[in-house]
Amino acid sequence: MACVCFFIHGSDAYYEAGREAVRSVLELTDFPVFVTCDDKARLKLDSSRLSIIDYSKYPGSHRSWRFLGKFRALEACAQGSDEELLIFMDADALLLRRLDDQTVRAALDQHPLGMVEQTTITGSAMNRAGFWEHYRQHSLAFIAPNLAPPSPSAFRYFNSGVVLAHRLAIAEIAGWALSEISRSGSDHNIGQHMIADQDYFQVWTNTLHPGSCHELSWEWNHCEYWDTGFPRRRARIAHFSNFCNGPAPNTAARMRALRG
Repeated sequence: MACVCFFIHGSDAYYEAGREAVRSVLELTDFPVFVTCDDKARLKLDSSRLSIIDYSKYPGSHRSWRFLGKFRALEACAQGSDEELLIFMDADALLLRRLDDQTVRAALDQHPLGMVEQTTITGSAMNRAGFWEHYRQHSLAFIAPNLAPPSPSAFRYFNSGVVLAHRLAIAEIAGWALSEISRSGSDHNIGQHMIADQDYFQVWTNTLHPGSCHELSWEWNHCEYWDTGFPRRRARIAHFSNFCNGPAPNTAARMRALRG
C-alpha cells in the first residue's frame, strides 16, 4: 500500500486548492492521506483515512521557508506511516485517474524515487542545458558548493511537485535536507534566486545519488507551464503550478472544473 502526503499552509487560496487535491486522492484511491498544515480548522476535511499534522513554522522570514517546510511534512508522513510507498503531491496537484499501489510500484520501476523531468518552460527557449546551468550556479552552489555537477547529458531537472518514492527513501532524503537546512545560517537564496525544496531534490538525485530517481512519464505531473496542450486527456495528475507564487485566486475553481 502507499500513503499520500500534502503540505498545505498560508493563504486561503492554498487551503482551497489543497482541499480539492486531497478530495481527489480520497475519491480515487484507498490510500491513507497525511496533511501537514498550519491551521487544522481551515482545512475543513474529514475522513477516516485522513491524518492531520500541525506544522511548526521555521523561524526565518525569507520566502524560501514556506517551501522548505515540505521536508518537515515528508518527515512527519514517513514517521507516521507504515506503508511501503509514499506519494507527495503539491497542494495544487489534482489526481484525475484511479490509482493503486501496483501502479505506483510499476511506475517506480525498482527505483527508490520517481519524478517527472521538466524539460522546458512553455513560451521560452529553456531546455535541459539551461536548467543544468541554473543548477550549477544556484542549487549546487548553495547546497553543496564543493561537489561537481554531472555532465549536461546526465543531468535531469526533476519537478518535485509530484514525487513517488519508497517511504524509507523519503525519510532519508528529508533527514538529509533538514540537517543541511539547519546548518545553513543564511536565507536560502543566491541573488534573486530562491533556494527551495526542489533544489534539494536536484542535488540529491543529480549529484549525491545519480541514477536513484526514475524518470516518470509526463502524465504523472502534467502542467501548462512545461507541457503543451494542457490539459491532456491521458494525464494522471494535473499540476496547477504557479512558479513558487502559490495558488492563484482561481486555482481551486480550475481544479473543480477539471474534476467535473
